[in-house]
Amino acid sequence: MSEYLTTVEKAFREQDGHLKIEDHDIFEIGFRGNRKQFYHNTQKLPIKIGDYVIVEADSGYDMGMIYTAGIFVPIKMRLKDIESGSSEILQILRNATPEEIASVEEIKEREPEIARTCREKITAHGLEMKFVDVELRFDRQKISIFFTAEHRIDFRELVRGLASEFRVRIQMVQISTRDEARRTGGVGTCGRMLCCSSWLQDFQQVTTETAKFQNMQLNMSRLSGQCGRLKCCLNYELDTYMEQLKKFPAIDSMVRTERGKARIEKIDIFREELWLHYNDDDSWETMSLDKFKQLFVRK
Repeated sequence: MSEYLTTVEKAFREQDGHLKIEDHDIFEIGFRGNRKQFYHNTQKLPIKIGDYVIVEADSGYDMGMIYTAGIFVPIKMRLKDIESGSSEILQILRNATPEEIASVEEIKEREPEIARTCREKITAHGLEMKFVDVELRFDRQKISIFFTAEHRIDFRELVRGLASEFRVRIQMVQISTRDEARRTGGVGTCGRMLCCSSWLQDFQQVTTETAKFQNMQLNMSRLSGQCGRLKCCLNYELDTYMEQLKKFPAIDSMVRTERGKARIEKIDIFREELWLHYNDDDSWETMSLDKFKQLFVRK
C-alpha cells in the first residue's frame, strides 16, 4: 500500500508539496474489444467516467467511452511506460450526441458480414493465420482485422481483396494469444471475468516455478487460462508464499531426531507444519514449525 501511495504522490505532487488532481487533462478511453487508449482533454470538456466522446484517430475519428479519469490515469500511464507528452496521446474532440451513440449498433450489425468475408478470403488464400475479431471504426473509414499466427504472414493479397470489396482502409493487427483472450473476454474457472479483459494492465511472466513455490501440482490443463498460457493469477500470492517459505527449512533436507534420521518431505505454510519421513521404518511424523525451531534452530 505504501508503494502504491508513493506512486500516486509522485504522479500529482506539485512544487508546493500538495497534490492537485483536477487539472489533469488526460483520460483513458475504452473502445470495443477491450481496447483502451489515453487522450488529452485540452478543450476542458465537461466529461466523466461513462460518457461517450468523439476522439481523434489517424486520418479520421472514432468514438469511445471514458473509462478512467483523475488519480488513476497517471498510474496506468506509468505501468504502460507512456509519457504525458507522448505523440501516442491524441485529442478528445467533443461529446458524442445521442444519435451517434445509437448508431454504434448499425456498425456492429455490419461486422459479422465483414468477419465472414475475411474468414473466406483467408481460407481461399491458404494463409496460416487464425482470425480473431474485426472492428469497423466509428467513422466507417477503417477496418481492423485482429489475428494470431505462429509465423510471418504475407497478407498483401488479402488486404487488397478486402479493401476492394469494402472500399475502406484495412489494417491487419497481429496479436498474442493473451491479447486474444483480453479482446474476446470470458469467465475464468474462478467464476469471475478474465483479469486481462477487466482490470489487468500488463502481462507479467508466469513460469512453472511459480506453481512449484505454491506447492501446486503441475497439471497444465488446470493451471492454464483461456489463452493457453499459465494463469496470470498464479503470480498474485507468490510474494506471500516466498516470504513464508523463508521461515521453513528446505524440502528434502535431512535432520536427526530421537527416532533417528528423517527427511523433510512436505511443508504447510498456512498451518506452519512440517512432515518428516523416517527411512529406517518408513514412518511419518508431523511437527509444528515452532517445535522444529526449538529442536534444530540454534539461537
